[in-house]
Amino acid sequence: MQRFLPNRAQLFGFITAFIVLNVIGATVQTQFNLGHLLALGIDVPFSTRISTTLHDIVSLQPLFGAIFGIGFLIAMIVGHMIAKLVKTLPDLVFALAGFAAMGVTLLALKAAFQITAIGAAREWDGFLSLCVVGALAGYAFSVAKTRFARSA
Repeated sequence: MQRFLPNRAQLFGFITAFIVLNVIGATVQTQFNLGHLLALGIDVPFSTRISTTLHDIVSLQPLFGAIFGIGFLIAMIVGHMIAKLVKTLPDLVFALAGFAAMGVTLLALKAAFQITAIGAAREWDGFLSLCVVGALAGYAFSVAKTRFARSA
């Protein structure tokens, strides 16, 4: 019988990746929003950028985590199955799975609600930036999972 629950290394990897996804994702979202204010001619001092970013990391985490965490979890499970089949370049497999998770989640939100729920994803540069965040989180999952498994 195959195990359904993740082992400790996978759980540690997912928690690490989830933190990466939320912190960098909220930061990207905030910086795109502040960039739009700059484009309108509104001055945004560096200290405001930092304080706004820190505020958004804390306040966006529950919503951002709920929206993207489910898709990311599914992507890591699928990535794990693919990595077991391919048996080569697991870091790349998980990075691509994370990239796809963000893209699919953003497109599904747009299709379901007829709006772009995450402001940074309104334009292609923001959409791709958030997908890259997913790739970084997928890579973080792979690396953290592997390192924890080796140390245990």
